[in-house]
Amino acid sequence: MENDDGLGLEPSAPPEQDFTVSALDLVTRTFKVWIRKLPSYILIVGLLGVAFSLLEFAVFYALYGTLAFDLLLYVGTDIINTLLGIATAEPVLAIEIITIAIVLTVIGMIVNAVIAGGGIKFALDDYGSHQADVGTSLSFAFSRISTMIVAQFLLALIVTGAMAPGMFLLFDALAGIDLLNPSMEAISAMMSGLAILGVGAIVALYFSIRLNPTSAVVIAEDLGAIASMKRAWELTTGNFWHIFGGQILLGIAVFAIALVVEIFLSPLALYGSAVLLYISALIFSLLFGAISYIFAAVLYRDLKSRSSVASQEYW
Repeated sequence: MENDDGLGLEPSAPPEQDFTVSALDLVTRTFKVWIRKLPSYILIVGLLGVAFSLLEFAVFYALYGTLAFDLLLYVGTDIINTLLGIATAEPVLAIEIITIAIVLTVIGMIVNAVIAGGGIKFALDDYGSHQADVGTSLSFAFSRISTMIVAQFLLALIVTGAMAPGMFLLFDALAGIDLLNPSMEAISAMMSGLAILGVGAIVALYFSIRLNPTSAVVIAEDLGAIASMKRAWELTTGNFWHIFGGQILLGIAVFAIALVVEIFLSPLALYGSAVLLYISALIFSLLFGAISYIFAAVLYRDLKSRSSVASQEYW
């Protein structure tokens, strides 16, 4: 028997071992959970995400008209990526645009923390016992919002920090190269930037996989941001390729879905590629935005189950 751990699991819930699955099953179970409660995920993740995206567009459109489609690219999912985008923008952005992008990013970090927390909480409850509530999930997400924001910021700092040196070196080399008559020094600088960026990408990938369950841990366990990252590192020990395989399969599935959405909306290209991309992103966010959060919940259950079985076998 398993005691209620605050995630909606009842004593009749499946034993921990039932959550241990293969990389392929991580993806198939993710989609099963998503389809089973799609309207609820649209409420928690889709509508909130689309509403904020429309707010971002409205702010830029009111000030800059149709340039809003291009300016939205400078609003990142976290402050680090936003600042990097602003720093590498060509031409240099006006101070008003920079200020708006930073303010919208900060607000977006709060909104995304609620969306991620609510989506993961609902998925954990539904996956565990098929008993989940939209209001309870959002309320719980608000109670963990500060921890979620800090955890997401630290994750972005680690991943972006690993790639930043190579990005800046490559950008600096490209900015100074004469494309018609490149010098050997410029080519060498560009190759060095690419090499360092490649190493940084590998490091970023490794840490992103090892810390992948952090957001789920924040919601599932009463831990702070750093403690949640340590717990995620513990859960992923010895499971790197299992998680990597699941992520690859999920990426393929999501790419296929995105491709279908793009094909279906292709007539909108008559209004410009920016319009097509923006509307596609809105529809994808509305219907499929919850998939990554459900995957996080399924993965957390899988890793926690594996950890429990390993402990039992050890003893």
